[in-house]
Amino acid sequence: MNIKNINKQAKILIDGTWQNSAKWHQNFDEARRLLEGALAMAPNDKSTLINYGTVLCDMGNHKEATTYLKKAIDQGSENKHAFYNLGVALINCSTHENAMVYMKKAKSKKAGALTWEAYFDPMGH
Repeated sequence: MNIKNINKQAKILIDGTWQNSAKWHQNFDEARRLLEGALAMAPNDKSTLINYGTVLCDMGNHKEATTYLKKAIDQGSENKHAFYNLGVALINCSTHENAMVYMKKAKSKKAGALTWEAYFDPMGH
């Protein structure tokens, strides 16, 4: 499977958790495994960095997620999800001020077709 197809499959798995929450652990574990394989093949692929960081964020590994999301941005990503999801990760492991910088930047960006938005409950983080 190529990098693009791996990212598509990971997105399908994550989307599937919203239809059937009983598959949350199974789907997130599988998406994480797929994305780790993609990173082994292409460690600087921006979509994979964003998606892996997003999976980590949604699994509660916020600090680790920031590493991958920042790397995607450092690689030149202008993807809305890189900025917004970094904000979500930071709000859970840093200060609101740091998080808001990235969330505000996300507003002027476009979302990538292969990426998705991290789950964020502003009342429950």
